[in-house]
Amino acid sequence: FRHGRVLLGSRLIALFRIDRAWTERHLLPLLSWECPVEAKAVWEGFLWSPRIYPPLLTAFKADFLECANYYAELGEHRQQFAAFLTYTALFSIDNYSTDDFRAAIGTLPQDGLEECAQALSQALQGTAEDQRADYWKNRVFPLWQEAWPKERDRATPRMAASLARLAIAAQDEFPSACTAIRDWLRPIEHPDFIAHLLKESDLCSHFPVEALTLLAAIVVDPPWVPRELGECLNQISSADASLMQDVEYRRLRGYVR
Repeated sequence: FRHGRVLLGSRLIALFRIDRAWTERHLLPLLSWECPVEAKAVWEGFLWSPRIYPPLLTAFKADFLECANYYAELGEHRQQFAAFLTYTALFSIDNYSTDDFRAAIGTLPQDGLEECAQALSQALQGTAEDQRADYWKNRVFPLWQEAWPKERDRATPRMAASLARLAIAAQDEFPSACTAIRDWLRPIEHPDFIAHLLKESDLCSHFPVEALTLLAAIVVDPPWVPRELGECLNQISSADASLMQDVEYRRLRGYVR
C-alpha cells in the first residue's frame, strides 16, 4: 500500500500532464490530510524530487499548504517540504497570496524555519552573479518583508549562518540585506566560512560599516578565531579608518591579536 502511494506521488506531475481531469478526480484527493497515513505516503513520493509546475501547485494548493501543519509527519522529507515551500513562494504562483505563505511559513516548527532560511540563501547564491541584486530586490526581499515571521525570538545560530550567507550573496544590495536580517543575526560557533565569503567578496572594502555590523553580530567569544577575520578587518579599516575606533572593531581586533 505505502509503496504504491509513494510511487503515485513521485509520478504526480507526469500523470497530471497526461490526464488532468483523471488525476484531479482520482489522485489529488489522496493528498488530503483527512487521511494522514495515505497523505503522508503520497506527499513523500512527491517530495522525493519536487518540481515547480504551476498548474499542479494551483490544483492541490490547500493540501500543499496544509503540509505545514503536518511537518513532523513528513518524516525525512520534512526539510524538503520547507525548502520547496520557500522556492514556491519565490516563484510567485498564481492564486497563492502573501498571506498563504506567511501562514504556512509561520506554522513551521523551528527546524522548518531554519530550512526556509537555508533555502532563501541557496536560491540567491544559485542565481547568476549579475542578476543577484535584482533577485534580492524583486524576489527575496519582498518575501522576507511580507511573509517571514516577525517573532525574532525564533532566530537561531544555524538560521543566522544562512542569513549571513544570504546577505553576502546579495552583492551590491549587501547593505539592504544586512538591514533586513540584522535583528535575526546571532553568534555563530564556527564563523570561519562567513569570514571567508566576506573576504573573497570584497564587500568589506565597499561596505565597511555593514560588514563590521555583520561580523560583530556573529563573532562573539568564538572557540577559535576565524582565520580570515583579520583580513576582513584590514579591508574594513582601509576603507574607513574611523571604524578603527569603533568598540566592535576593537573587540574583533582583540580576538585576532
